[in-house]
Amino acid sequence: MTDITNIIILTSIDDGAWMKSDHGNVDVVHEYLRKNYQGSSLAKVDGHGGGRKRMSCDIFMAAIDYLNKEELLEQFHAIEWQRPEQVQLLLKGSKDNVFQVYCPKI
Repeated sequence: MTDITNIIILTSIDDGAWMKSDHGNVDVVHEYLRKNYQGSSLAKVDGHGGGRKRMSCDIFMAAIDYLNKEELLEQFHAIEWQRPEQVQLLLKGSKDNVFQVYCPKI
């Protein structure tokens, strides 16, 4: 039996990337998932959007089995986002009907 949580993170384009790494501030979440969930990480998916224009945000997704939601939220809220007003974390557990939306504390 599994208990999968769907994760979606939306950020400004390259939030913090010039200061830190390829995916900037999202790499904090990448590293948390890699260490705690058998090498799992977020996939960057904004390049797969339809239409004739590029998405005006970065979008990352993952599905994690038995996610410790409180720990993930702690990691998320500890990040110093470059543009926190443009960041959203969406979580939907296997028993949830809709995504819960979390924003950084500004």
